[in-house]
Amino acid sequence: MGRKAIVAILVAVIIVIIGGGAWYYFRQTHRPTIQKILSNPKAYEGKVVTIEGDITDRTSFFVVLKFYKIKDNTGEIIVVTRKNLPEIGSKVLVKGKINEAFTIGDQKLLVFVEESIEDKGRNKGG
Repeated sequence: MGRKAIVAILVAVIIVIIGGGAWYYFRQTHRPTIQKILSNPKAYEGKVVTIEGDITDRTSFFVVLKFYKIKDNTGEIIVVTRKNLPEIGSKVLVKGKINEAFTIGDQKLLVFVEESIEDKGRNKGG
């Protein structure tokens, strides 16, 4: 192999490594915090968003309405689901969409509608 071919291969490998690293970085580390969602829900409404946090509460009204609360270090949000409710204290990664349900007085009730959930285990405190 000539010197130019070796340099071309090295440049291609470096580009692939940098591209893969950038893809991993932007895919894994740039999830919005719950506080960012709560402070600007219009920016996220209707978009698929992934949040990560701990399950702090869960409620089921018959089979019709099931929801749970997920909390990160910035805030807490209600997640509506049609699936089985996760265990309180478990750490989860939830993908879904933001819906503004309704306003009560001066408070807006924001709802996160779950599309998928990944269990990340139990949190350290629970």
